[in-house]
Amino acid sequence: MVFVRAVRLAAVAGVVFVVALSACAAPGRVGDGGGLGTPADDHEAVAQWAAEVADAWSPTGDAWQRGFVPLQDPITVEGALLEPEKRALAAGWWASAVPLPADRPARGSVVFRDGALPVTVVSAAEAYQEMDLGDPPPCVSSSPSPVDPSAGPDGSVSAPAGGDCVGLTVRGVSLSSVEMRTSRGVATVPAWRFQLDDGRAVLRAAVADPSPVPSPAATPTRAAPPGIVAAQGVTGVSGLEVHYQLGVGACDRDITPIVAERPDVVVVTGGVTRAEGECTDQLLIEPVSVTLAEPLGDRPVLDGLNGTLLPVGPGF
Repeated sequence: MVFVRAVRLAAVAGVVFVVALSACAAPGRVGDGGGLGTPADDHEAVAQWAAEVADAWSPTGDAWQRGFVPLQDPITVEGALLEPEKRALAAGWWASAVPLPADRPARGSVVFRDGALPVTVVSAAEAYQEMDLGDPPPCVSSSPSPVDPSAGPDGSVSAPAGGDCVGLTVRGVSLSSVEMRTSRGVATVPAWRFQLDDGRAVLRAAVADPSPVPSPAATPTRAAPPGIVAAQGVTGVSGLEVHYQLGVGACDRDITPIVAERPDVVVVTGGVTRAEGECTDQLLIEPVSVTLAEPLGDRPVLDGLNGTLLPVGPGF
């Protein structure tokens, strides 16, 4: 009998409560992966699927034990970002007020608990280009503009959605290092430090050629449960909690984050109840959290639907 732990989100008067549940998935209950008719049974089928993905995890190749396989996002933030700045970082809206060195420095090293690995370090300009994904939308004045066809009845003009129209500006750059989770435990990794205002900074890992990500864990050969949804990314870890995002449909309900733990891996996914009848075809991102029995430590996190490795995000 396989035990997995799940949490369910319940909204009461606009407040989200997290209630811990226990799910016991017995082999053979799932059948061909189809739901058994109720949300609890459908989620049990998803939990069984996740447990089998966890049991199938077995990375092969030399890189996992001897190379540099990052298990987290290459970006780390020093200091606190305002909400518009967080959105700018996620969107890749950057500008630089200083020249960025284009020459690569001398070779560096990734330092693990069991030794060091020589690596090629990218230039500051290359690291910046990896983060810079475009410009923010133009700022729109809220002053009256009677000739503007988008103006409201009082002549005002709305700002862009969310009120964001500025990016992050680099005030200085220097070669530094950052602590990162890897397949070989926490390592010290060369990184470029892009200084912002007020002493804050964004650091980006500067290793030119990380080792390839291992192949996904094998998934069961039967059809996936109809109520399973994929994890889109892990946004952070705090204590025993893993925060991640589910990709759900607009009419999905009974959204239930599900986790399967093993000594060497953690698998996260989610179960939903599909709505009957017509619904808009769109993917919505639902932030959820699960509580582990043990700290995540060096364990990788996999998506339960496809068995793919999920890097842990910066959590800013």
